[in-house]
Amino acid sequence: MNTTEHKDLMQRYPLVRYTFILLFGFLFVGALYYARTLLVPMSLAALLAMLMLPLCKKFESWRLPRGLAIVLCILIILLTFLGLIFLFSWQIADFARDIPSLQAQLNKKLDMIQSFVEQQTNVSPERQLQYIRQQFSTFLESAGQYMTGILSATTGTLATISIISIYIFFFMFYREKFQRFFMMITPQEEHDKVKDITSQISLVTQQYLSGVLIVIVILSVLNSVGLLIIGIRQAIFLGCLAGILNIIPYIGVLIGSLLPITIALLTKDGIGPAIAVGGVFAFNQFLENNFLTPNIVGGKVKINPLASIIALLIGGSLWGVAGMILFIPFLGIAKIIFDNIESLRPYGYLIGDESETEESNTADKIKKWVNKKKVHKQPIP
Repeated sequence: MNTTEHKDLMQRYPLVRYTFILLFGFLFVGALYYARTLLVPMSLAALLAMLMLPLCKKFESWRLPRGLAIVLCILIILLTFLGLIFLFSWQIADFARDIPSLQAQLNKKLDMIQSFVEQQTNVSPERQLQYIRQQFSTFLESAGQYMTGILSATTGTLATISIISIYIFFFMFYREKFQRFFMMITPQEEHDKVKDITSQISLVTQQYLSGVLIVIVILSVLNSVGLLIIGIRQAIFLGCLAGILNIIPYIGVLIGSLLPITIALLTKDGIGPAIAVGGVFAFNQFLENNFLTPNIVGGKVKINPLASIIALLIGGSLWGVAGMILFIPFLGIAKIIFDNIESLRPYGYLIGDESETEESNTADKIKKWVNKKKVHKQPIP
């Protein structure tokens, strides 16, 4: 069967076409799952290579050999990563040592609740909150084991760094070869479009990743300062952890704020400090949504919340935490491809958020309101 007959068959029998699409979808998802040990480090290396590409080109403009420039970029990544590991290993170990104290505080709080309930209801303490006590104790013990496990798993994580570094080196070294490969597999009349798509993917990925890193740093500082002012134990660790978890849309913010609120309830008298902690995270999240992300990360590729949540869930089920982080930029890359291919534009429209304009965020509304006030206050000549 030649190509023309195959197209006629697909057009004449739509069910056959949809069956092939569905089959391809299942095969693609299965390949992502079973090849995750290969694809996760390769995907991370590809994103890091695109992130460091401008710096590599800068080194090359200083007449450094490409190999040496790439090695310098990889060293910068490794030094940054090792610095974060050292910082968090120290903080995690310190937090793990506080677990017994937090568990004692939990038991003390539950004893106070039991005494109050006994006075009000005459129910024996043995029957009060027994399940809650057990669940909270298990939670804290599991948290301590989890933190210690992260610390001990660092050595295993270091084993994959060499593989990722090799991927980064060759992705950056052969970057023109990949572009020429896409040129070779596309018709001559599509070469300009291929160049445009690859340049858009590289630019948007660089903007997205660098912007996300800047937002994480700013949020970590704001969270840590707020927790230090309130007087929460392990404020720097909890603030930085919440800032890093912010990379996971929607869910990361909730997880990052629950732990400091719980610690505030256990270590402070009354619920005032816990409410203050919640206020700090709510205020910082407001800044992130309306000022930091729109102005730092930018909005050239906008994905609607439904598509982001679906990508988050699929990424988590296929690749775990790595998938929850990586599938969001992958979705943005997919939207760039969809928007530049005529037959795929409906899919780009489906996952996009074209209803929002460049001036739809709160920061731009405030700027417009201030500018209007300034205009009204100008004296009439």
